[in-house]
Amino acid sequence: MHAPSETHLLRCRLPLVAFMLVLLCTLATIGSGKPATARDSQAPSFVVIQTDDQTLDLLYGTMPYVLELIGQRGMTLRNYYVSYPLCCPSRVSLLTGRYAHNHMVRGNVQPNGGFTGFLSRAAASHNLAAWLRRAGYRTIHVGKVLNGYGDPPYDDGTRVPPGWDAWYGVIRADTTHLYYGYQVNVNGQLQGPFGDPGSWETREYGVRDDPGCPLMPLTPTPCNYLTDRLTSIAAEEILATPGDRPLYLQLDYTAPHGDFRRPAGPEPAARHYDTFNSAPLPHDRSEGFDERRVRDKPRFIREAPRLTAEETRSYGVYYQKQLEAVRSVDEGVMWIIRTLGAAHRLRNTYVIFLSDNGYFFGEHRLLGGKFLAYEPATHLPFLIRGPGIRPGSVSDELSANIDIAPTLLELAGARGDRSIDGRSLVPYLRDPELRTRRPILFESFVQSNDVEAQGTASSLRDDASASLLAPPKDYAGIRLGSYKYIAWPSGETELYNLVRDPHELNSLHRVPNFYPIRNFLHRQMLRLTRCDGARCRKTTPKLSLTRNKARRLRKKRQRQREREGGRGGGRRGRKPPVGPGVTGVLGAGTSSTRVTPSYPGASPAP
Repeated sequence: MHAPSETHLLRCRLPLVAFMLVLLCTLATIGSGKPATARDSQAPSFVVIQTDDQTLDLLYGTMPYVLELIGQRGMTLRNYYVSYPLCCPSRVSLLTGRYAHNHMVRGNVQPNGGFTGFLSRAAASHNLAAWLRRAGYRTIHVGKVLNGYGDPPYDDGTRVPPGWDAWYGVIRADTTHLYYGYQVNVNGQLQGPFGDPGSWETREYGVRDDPGCPLMPLTPTPCNYLTDRLTSIAAEEILATPGDRPLYLQLDYTAPHGDFRRPAGPEPAARHYDTFNSAPLPHDRSEGFDERRVRDKPRFIREAPRLTAEETRSYGVYYQKQLEAVRSVDEGVMWIIRTLGAAHRLRNTYVIFLSDNGYFFGEHRLLGGKFLAYEPATHLPFLIRGPGIRPGSVSDELSANIDIAPTLLELAGARGDRSIDGRSLVPYLRDPELRTRRPILFESFVQSNDVEAQGTASSLRDDASASLLAPPKDYAGIRLGSYKYIAWPSGETELYNLVRDPHELNSLHRVPNFYPIRNFLHRQMLRLTRCDGARCRKTTPKLSLTRNKARRLRKKRQRQREREGGRGGGRRGRKPPVGPGVTGVLGAGTSSTRVTPSYPGASPAP
């Protein structure tokens, strides 16, 4: 294991401002046009930057450095999804390249889920960090760990999972959600608390950073804001890695996850406080906020009350604080990119920016939480830059968090020692126009105790409560082509054409014209819920036609046969050809409207 020097520990010799000033003196190497060095022929390095609870809406107009330094210098994958929009299952899928039904970390709560559940399964030692370390990489983790890390009685916060050379894990991150007053496990030793957490009675932090932090503090008080400190640690570890050794750095920010301090939402850096006070919620009523017509939705949404004015106000504040909190993340991305340049690594490093899951802000009457397969929770940012990726390129190929591990393994020339459900995205990074029919599975195994208050309005005000916190519901679903299909254990189903209906306002599951597509997707979904390894990567046959298209195609072919029969004879009267592209799964003429989910816990459709 590489032993970090004094400057790499949290009690470093250089304060953050001095470190940043030293770094500024070396930034002339970036974009200088110098010829390639010996490093360019080595295995590439990787930096994966992951936020918590960040929706796609928080990226645009709020994070200019991410958009410019990663998106414009690399590729944006516009159809990136997480299969299971919950912290632990999503993060383990990134590390292992496996769906939750295969890596078996199915929730946040210990001992079966969370950090303890992770350690008790093969995923703990058979993952991207272990595979890259075996291939000669220096592996570095900085930031949030899985839920339950450092929470007694299951964990004391001193353990370092296998596969990591340098470890900086924020303990009890999902119990306290602190941006000040947190503790960090530094290579097995607890350090901190850093800052003043304040009290649960007042729900206020004791001391916040000087607004000049981290570069120009006006007071001698240390700069302790969590996001800035994580950025500083990551930058120092990049500089500490020997130049002849490739690195894998996973930087897991806590932001923009909410905390339990006033006001609702996450704590922004002091320099960004109140910079988005007038920002509206991400979606208006025409885009599903407080959705009025919910007859096409499952029962738990149909029975939900409409949102109150107080809920709208409180979650408006929550969203504004998220916008403010990701600004320090955006600046952190800039410093990481510049540090890579200062270390002469940028030309041979892939930098990925993504989120573990999204969040609901009133869409479909849902407030807070994630869990469900709707777009705000599952459709997330994914930007990547690195060697061989055309600047400013865009791919619309479906991708998912199970694809990260196999992609990095191929780029590193390394191999995993367990089956992987995802596929490498390297061909799509090289050719943005490439498309396939590989579907994405949505799945959930949550329990009621997976729900977190997360600094919501109800946790901060006695007189406020959400009409419907996104509930922990089991379901299965699939995204293929322009369609998303969801099946609930109650027998209820939903079907959306996301090209025509991106906000999922009108389910097509009861429209007879779409029965062939619905039935086709249901069968493909069932296949994926039982898949493992290569079977999860298998592409599907062509999507079934709607009834109307199939009818028009049959008429067209009939006219063609009549013309051919009139010219050559002998062909008149033949039956039209039958195939999956014409009839779909149950046949284009089927009148059945019943779809019966057959995964565990399902009951027949009414």
